[in-house]
Formats: sequence, structure tokens, C-alpha cells
Amino acid sequence: MYPSLYQINTRVWRHRFGTDTKLTAIPESYWQELASVGIEYVWLMGIWQTGPNVLDYALEPGLREEYARVLPDWSPKDIIGSPYAIDHYTLHADLGAPEDLRKVKALLNKYGLKLILDFVPNHFHAESKHIANHPEVFLEVSPPLLQLDKHTYYRPPNLPERVFAHGKDPYFAAWQDTVQVNYATSKAQAFMQDQLLEIAAVCDGVRCDMAMLPLPHVFQKTWESAIGLEAAKAKDFWPGAIQKVKNKYPEFCFIAEVYWDLEWELQQKGFDYTYDKRLRDRLIQLDAKGVQGHLKADLNFQQKSVRFLENHDEDRILSELDTAQALAAAMVTYLTPGMRFFYEGQWEGRRKRLPVQLGRSAPEVSLLPLNHIDTELRTIPGFDVIDITTAHFYKYLLQILQHPNVLTGQWQLISFTKHPNLVCFEWEGVESTIKVLINYQQHKTVLYDLQTEGDWYYFLPKGPQLQLPVSLAPFQWLVLTNNKKEVS
Repeated sequence: MYPSLYQINTRVWRHRFGTDTKLTAIPESYWQELASVGIEYVWLMGIWQTGPNVLDYALEPGLREEYARVLPDWSPKDIIGSPYAIDHYTLHADLGAPEDLRKVKALLNKYGLKLILDFVPNHFHAESKHIANHPEVFLEVSPPLLQLDKHTYYRPPNLPERVFAHGKDPYFAAWQDTVQVNYATSKAQAFMQDQLLEIAAVCDGVRCDMAMLPLPHVFQKTWESAIGLEAAKAKDFWPGAIQKVKNKYPEFCFIAEVYWDLEWELQQKGFDYTYDKRLRDRLIQLDAKGVQGHLKADLNFQQKSVRFLENHDEDRILSELDTAQALAAAMVTYLTPGMRFFYEGQWEGRRKRLPVQLGRSAPEVSLLPLNHIDTELRTIPGFDVIDITTAHFYKYLLQILQHPNVLTGQWQLISFTKHPNLVCFEWEGVESTIKVLINYQQHKTVLYDLQTEGDWYYFLPKGPQLQLPVSLAPFQWLVLTNNKKEVS
């Protein structure tokens, strides 16, 4: 019922298999191992052909500082540019031939994995070939605006006699490596629907970048100052586009990157899953009551939420929380209803977030000598263990996520009136119940009862019967079962 998604930063990750490895050269065993630990969806991020002249857009001072922070010996040859400044939806030449995508999809499907790819509805690269071939798709403005705001508006090198807008949202400065799609025109909407159908032919789903930006009210808010009443002509893009794809590919999955409390709106427009950054924010703030309130939301909404701690946009969780806090946050995140979203490097305990413009990562030093690392951990694909505690934890968590109760059982939140900072919930199956208790606070708490009848046992690895009272240290968690057979 609740699938797991694994994100890969493709153009960086591929180098672990050899310099300049193509997608079709990734060992089959890698995909087998991902499937064996319960992953259902694999998101290959950044596989599309990006625009030219990447150095012109990726060397601003702020980015240089980020590069130096995570890769001290970086040089311009390490810059690959933003994967979200797409020239056209063809497999990047660094990764193989265009027809290789179908081969990769077939291989993943062979092992029960489904392929997720990026769809960027809001913009293309600022020098995309589409600008000259389809100028009517993009947001063209009057030339005087260029003199007023040269950050937001520009003359494309491949159509220099005209002025277009860079892509942006209503709250931040424009992304200068992009050109804005004009959702106020039917031609633009039809063009983007066609792009989406072409993508759908080579994968099993899409992660839609900043999916709220084409919403009519968001588009109008963003661009009414530039194009006036024209901005109000924007029609609702998503319902028709999603339906068009699902008419042809009924099982196709739509995942929305979405913020600003617009998650429910996008679910109503047809998205299968929407990002749940609010939960992450509350966990980062160590806000137990906020977490509990968040988990009281309508179950239909929660089931379509994408639960995550890390992705390419977020700092690594171990750089924001200490290990105990991070693992407690993971227990909340991944053992509640919704899609479970993991990022490459998260299981290993990585602490450095790589800017997406970099094509090389720096090795991180293991906290223990390699000969002290349990070789069993290497059954999880791509493990280059940094933090042994974190690695053991995720091995344990992935086993829990494959339990029938958690896959198909009924979930409910439980409140302990005497322990307001205890986050507690249950997964009820046909023969047993799994209970999860997380002391999400800086202080110890002592439990004298579980507010339920019967005997309870520690759940995986094999554990003894729980003896009450039990003391929970700050950010300590327990996973229990009332089925003795499961721990015998």
C-alpha cells in the first residue's frame, strides 16, 4: 500500500561503478539489491539533456562558496550545471544513447522496480533549442522590462531580437539559467502535455519539479506585474495533463514537489503523491506537539504524502540533528502512512549535501575503520558506510517496512495524556499489532503502562518480553509486537 522511493543523483552516482559509466553498464546486482530491501520506485534524478554553456550560469559567488564547502579541490571541469535547466527531454549524452532509457526501464521492471524521472513544468534551459523552434511556448515580455530588471528578463542567444522571462516563483529571484513557460496560452499547455506524454513512454512515473507553479493562481501572482491581465488567462494545467497520461498509461505515478500548503490542492487535481515538507520541518525543530498535530490530518491526505528527511534540496539530516535525534525523526517519518522517500547516501550516514551543479563528490571519512564494519551491511546496495550506527539503524528500519502490518495494515495515532511529547502509533494486522513509541524530547520519560492489554515483545531483532516500567531516554524509541511468534 505504501511504496518506498529511492532517489539517485545519477550523473554523480554513476562514477562509483567506474569513470564515465553509462546507465546500461550499471550492474544488474545493484537493482536486484535495491528491490531486495523493499524499494519499489527508483528516481534517477538529472538524466535529461541540459543546456549549453553551463559555466556561464553556475559560477556565481554564492555557488562557488557552496562548491568549496563540500568539494575543496573543485575546478570548472567538475561543473555540470543544474539538472533542472533542461534543454530537451532526451537522455543526457553522458549517460548513454536516447534509446538506452527503454532498456533501463525494462531492466528495473524485471526486478519489480519502477522508474521515476523528472518533469519540470515551469521552465527549460535559458538557451533551449525550443526557444527558437517554439517561441510561442515561453513568456515573452515587452523590451522596456529588460531595462528595468535584467535579472528576471533577457534576450536568448538563439533569438536575440526578442525578450523573454527567466523561470521563477512568486517569492524569490529568477533562475537565470532558465526560460519561463507561459501557462497563459493554450499553445504552451498543449506543448507541455506533449512533453509529458513523451516522458511517460520511457518510465513509470514522474517527479514534477515545483509542481505548484503552473497553478493558475500561483502563475498569476508570479507574472501579473509583467504581463498584466494576460496572466489571468492561465488555465488549470494538471487535471487535463494527468488524465491524458493516465488514459494511455493507467498505472503511471505522479509525484509533486510542492510547498506553501498547496499539497491538498494538488492531490485534488490528480497527483498520486505530494511532498510533505511540513513534517520534516517540525521534526527538525524538535516539535513533538507539532508532529502529533500533523499526524492527526485526514488519513486520505496522509496516504498520499511523500515522507522524507533528505533529498537533493535539503541538508543531510545528520548535519542538522545529532544521531539520536535523526534516527528518532526517521522512525516518525518512515513508519507513518505515505510514500517512504530515501535519498542516496542517507542509509550510509552521509553529512554533506552536494550542490546539484557539481558532477563529482568528495569522499567522506568513516567514523570507524572499515574492518570494524559489519559485512552484512554491504547487502544494502551502494553502501559506503560513514556512520555505523546509522547504517545498522536503516538495515533494521528497512526490515520493519517489509512487515505485512506496515505494508498493508491499519495505522492509528495514539495519545498518551501523561506523556505529551511521546509520539506513538500502531500498525494493526490480521494476527498482530506493531506499536512504535518515540520519546521526541530532550528529557527522559518513564512508562508504567502501554494503555493496551496483553504481553508485548521487542520487535526485530529477536527480543524478549517488555517489562514495565520502561525508561525512555531523550529521542529513544521502541518497536514492539504483541505476537510472540515474531520474536521467537
